[in-house]
Amino acid sequence: MRLKIITGLLFLLMISGIYTASSLPFFTDSSFYKDYIIGYLPLLQKGLSIIMVLTGAYISNISLNLILTRNFASVIQSNTLAKKIFPLIHWAISIAIWIVSGLFILGVFGININALITGAGVGGLLFALASKDFISNLFGSLSLIFSKNFKIGDIIRVKGFEGIVEEISLSHTRLIDKKGTVIFMPNKLIISETVENLSMTPLKRTNFTCEIPASSTKELKNILDTIEKEVQVLGGENTKIISHIEGLTANGYTITLKLETTINDIDTLKKDIWILLGGKVRGEK
Repeated sequence: MRLKIITGLLFLLMISGIYTASSLPFFTDSSFYKDYIIGYLPLLQKGLSIIMVLTGAYISNISLNLILTRNFASVIQSNTLAKKIFPLIHWAISIAIWIVSGLFILGVFGININALITGAGVGGLLFALASKDFISNLFGSLSLIFSKNFKIGDIIRVKGFEGIVEEISLSHTRLIDKKGTVIFMPNKLIISETVENLSMTPLKRTNFTCEIPASSTKELKNILDTIEKEVQVLGGENTKIISHIEGLTANGYTITLKLETTINDIDTLKKDIWILLGGKVRGEK
């Protein structure tokens, strides 16, 4: 790709040199120019101008492709949304490059392009107004790509809506909440609101050690299963607890509960768990 760019630049430089030389005195004063070229000079210069415009458009298009594929390769490979949006951006800019090149070519033939540019500006403004929401969501998608606030599989909360990110498209982000409800959130809304990424919340850890009265390991296992389920209810789905048997006592077993949670009010949770464990220590079912 770089070789194509270098070759195109050398070709453009050569054509530009020929075009410039065709107007210099050493060429216009020569007998060859006066005998063979003078009648065709306007046509020759127009042809050279068109070739330069097309070559410039070709080089710009290849350079754009090189920038997108080299500078943003890691982003495109690691982001599903980027794989969709960067080819679209490449296509849109390429079209714009060739449209501008076409206007320059019309100018070479003496056509007044000011009216065309004015009309294109008005048309572009009308198109932008008609597709305002799409453009807003598109820029929202670009913001999501580079901000990396969340990815597919993360649990996020936006404007009171909470769910797992299932898809990030050009226009919206699809969430699945706890009840299985599908939520389509416009990307323009996401970038304008506070996004809580619950999957990125730091884990808070704490341990609980106590004696559980039990006559057998089977009874102890049932008690521990009950404790784990009740702690899960207290802390929610972002809470995980693991129990370990530390040793035997005269009345039962010494256990350690290792708690991991992402909730902010861990002190209240610890208090509730100690109350729960107190009931188990007293032998409450």
